[in-house]
Amino acid sequence: MAEKVEKKETYTFATIKRLVGELRPVALKMTVICIVSLISVALNMVGPDILGQISDILYNYGQGVAIDNDMFLKLCVNLALVYLFIAVTSTLIVVLTTNVTSKFFTSNLRVRISEKLCRLPVSFVDSTPRGEVLSRMMNDVSNMSNTINVITGTLIRGVLQLVIITVILFTINAVMAIAVIILVPLSVVMSYLISMRSEKAWHDYRKINGQVYSFVEEDFSGFDTVKAFNLEERQQKLCSNLMDKYGGSLKKGFWLSMMVQPIISFTNNVAYVVICLLGGYFAISGVLSVGNVIEIILYSKLLAGPLESIASGMSSIHRTIACSERVYKLLDSPEMPPSAGDELPAGKGDVALENVSFSYVADKPLIRNLNVNVKAGQKVAIVGPTGGGKTTIVNLLMRFYEIDKGRITIDGVDITTMDRAKLRNQFSMVLQDTWLFKGTVYENIAYGKEGATREEVVAAAKKARIHQFICSLPDGYDTVINEESTNISSGQKQLLTIARAYLADRKMLILDEATSNVDTRTEILIQKTMDELMQGRTSFVIAHRLSTIVNADIILVVRDGQIVEQGTHSELMEKQGFYSEIYNSQYDLLK
Repeated sequence: MAEKVEKKETYTFATIKRLVGELRPVALKMTVICIVSLISVALNMVGPDILGQISDILYNYGQGVAIDNDMFLKLCVNLALVYLFIAVTSTLIVVLTTNVTSKFFTSNLRVRISEKLCRLPVSFVDSTPRGEVLSRMMNDVSNMSNTINVITGTLIRGVLQLVIITVILFTINAVMAIAVIILVPLSVVMSYLISMRSEKAWHDYRKINGQVYSFVEEDFSGFDTVKAFNLEERQQKLCSNLMDKYGGSLKKGFWLSMMVQPIISFTNNVAYVVICLLGGYFAISGVLSVGNVIEIILYSKLLAGPLESIASGMSSIHRTIACSERVYKLLDSPEMPPSAGDELPAGKGDVALENVSFSYVADKPLIRNLNVNVKAGQKVAIVGPTGGGKTTIVNLLMRFYEIDKGRITIDGVDITTMDRAKLRNQFSMVLQDTWLFKGTVYENIAYGKEGATREEVVAAAKKARIHQFICSLPDGYDTVINEESTNISSGQKQLLTIARAYLADRKMLILDEATSNVDTRTEILIQKTMDELMQGRTSFVIAHRLSTIVNADIILVVRDGQIVEQGTHSELMEKQGFYSEIYNSQYDLLK
């Protein structure tokens, strides 16, 4: 148990050290903020002293002593200037801190997360809810930005102001200074203990917050399905249960955090009462002047500010640590191995899988000793039951996942020696799940080729049999597809992605039932143009409807990660094996 606590404390210290290190790029700006903060603290210390002198002049005037008008006026002007500059420096601190926080800290950290996501393997995306990533990128990073406020507000202004006020109080009267200072260690210890307990609550809160983001994202994405199956009440119950947990962790975290400031305020008020009573006594006794008493009272009030900022900083720093640990866990996630390699030499497009084995989970093998030889220009269909390994083969070809054993070659070159980006540039992909972004029709098609001309985009659209539809849109190729792509049908979205593949014009092609979302008439037209596209290109077609791949050069029948049959459609039908069984079963279902 002690070892676990020690590791936790070590990890927390490492997180704080790393968090402070995030400020190095803005060190100059932070230095300016610190200097302005020091000036603000100094001005705050001068104000009570001047006001004490003015009070003594007025008190002495009541006792019959004449007022030095020049001195009195000078003190009043100085006091006004001091408080004016305090307002200016305070405003300047807010402006500078906000600028550094939003522009140079928060935004840069989010850019780093975005760049990190580009380097993470596909397995991370497959296993991590999108809402969890959004939560870390938005909420957690925002909370991490509080580090700057803690450093400037707590460590610099708070601690420095506390030390200076303590010294000043002792120079005025040691007894009253002790009365105030004796309560400080107790309040700080109590606030620290409460803050330590709040750390776990904030950890739980951040975890559940990510789950809430994931739930909302999934619920909104599946809005139509929820409506169609009348699952609104079920989703509301799930949301209610999740929000109960969310509210409980948030309530506990805030309750423990909010306990800190009342404790500090109570001890400060006790100290304030003691100072007032002692000050009155010493003024009557002649030990202190009225100006000294007023000065001490003002300093004691100023003492409350740094104590409360320290308490607040101690509370928020644990919240910041909890958020930082989640963000750093993402930033430290294992990346894809470096892929520095040569570009694939010009070749025909021969593909070979030699004794390939792969598993998503170590003790659950999926593909075992897979051997396939595909000649350039051949159309290869991959068929089989769900979960048999059809899509996995494509993932391995694209190096979305790395194989466990064996090797995959293109034109005799092992793909592990190639740069991933250059390898993937050899393939065009049309998937069953279409992906379009918010932008014009032209931009979505042109996404397939950098620097594509208008003529090339139109030619690709014509081949995909989508040109006529695009021309019927209000703005033609300049029509904007909205964020959810709800202003075009599923079939039209699929046609646009097919046009994108035409435009890319690469020598190898991957199709995942690319015509599954279009009507029969359109499917026939697309199938004809797809056949034209696949001519001279090595094509891998993941097929669910076997009627679409009867003309394939090679049909690979995959079952439990193994190719159990291989051949043309007629050859496999003659064997009366597994392929024949699933082919006939599809037609039996239509009878």
